[in-house]
Amino acid sequence: MAIKNWIKKMGHYKPPLEGRSGKDYLLLDFNERTTEPNPKVKDALKKFIDSGRLQVYPEYGDLEDKIGEYARVKPGQTMVTNGGDQGIDIICRAHLDKGDKVIIPFPAFAMHYQSAGIQGAETLEPKYKEDGSFPLEETLNLISDEVKLVILCNPNNPLGSAIPIEKVEKVLEKAKEKETAVLHDEAYFEFAGITCKDLIEEYDNLYIMRTFAKAFGLVATRAGYLISQEKNIQELLKIRGPYDINMFAKIAILAALEDKKYMEDYVREVMGESKPKIEEFLREKRIFFYPSAANFLLLKISNPQEIIESLKLKGILVRPKKAPDGKEAIRVSVGRMEDTKRFIKVFNEVLDKSFR
Repeated sequence: MAIKNWIKKMGHYKPPLEGRSGKDYLLLDFNERTTEPNPKVKDALKKFIDSGRLQVYPEYGDLEDKIGEYARVKPGQTMVTNGGDQGIDIICRAHLDKGDKVIIPFPAFAMHYQSAGIQGAETLEPKYKEDGSFPLEETLNLISDEVKLVILCNPNNPLGSAIPIEKVEKVLEKAKEKETAVLHDEAYFEFAGITCKDLIEEYDNLYIMRTFAKAFGLVATRAGYLISQEKNIQELLKIRGPYDINMFAKIAILAALEDKKYMEDYVREVMGESKPKIEEFLREKRIFFYPSAANFLLLKISNPQEIIESLKLKGILVRPKKAPDGKEAIRVSVGRMEDTKRFIKVFNEVLDKSFR
């Protein structure tokens, strides 16, 4: 069969999803909310199911205008996507061909590599520093005429570390000189408050990806969006299918945006109470973690797989991830204070047993 050779050489992206719903686990492995989304979302979805419209193609109405109002950008500067993953995929499809180069600082979100690899692009990977800081000079030095796309994850996943916007702008400047696009992945925007959206007018090579999966909790509906100049959005609409976003996503997004306080209250508890408490505990235990601007922490520990399995046996799921040195570390999502107290109690028991 004439499947592209470079795709045959790729591996699957296989996140460890199976079995997560089989037990009453505390899910701290995928950076999800640890509470359900706004009840208004559920009510709106139930009404839609009973509306007699499941057999009808989606209509989006003013959905993108509403998203634009939330993002505080001009009309025409947003495009709704089937999760943040589709946004990443569309940008890669728009800018990468076989043999092109893409810069993805390591470590990074797996779908960045997957979407670039599908296009046959060669990935260049400047490495984050061991303190979690962004490799600015290394990234700038790699930008050339052959590089068609730079993907910046801010805050970084899995590190959680932030890239100062002035450093992002330096990348944008150099990239613009070379007619290179920049995708700024803002999946954790609501937690970090970090955004490049005020640079949209100045840089026509800038794309921003965001999602309703994390802080809003609309993971199952697959709801995300892109932000860019209107002329760019018009081109991207040629790539996204006319019905790619299902009506459950549309209904959920609109309902969630009608009551942003519900999301904001969760973010306030996670970032203002839960995360500081976990960080304090880790310092007391002298466990290294990277400075994080998001709702998760990456821990460097000598026996990560043993810790992960021990936590699982006690009903808590966390996830192995690579640190900048390539060694396995543990990424722990942060949820409500009650989740944090449970995690600290169980983790402390596991540590005591592990280091006897």
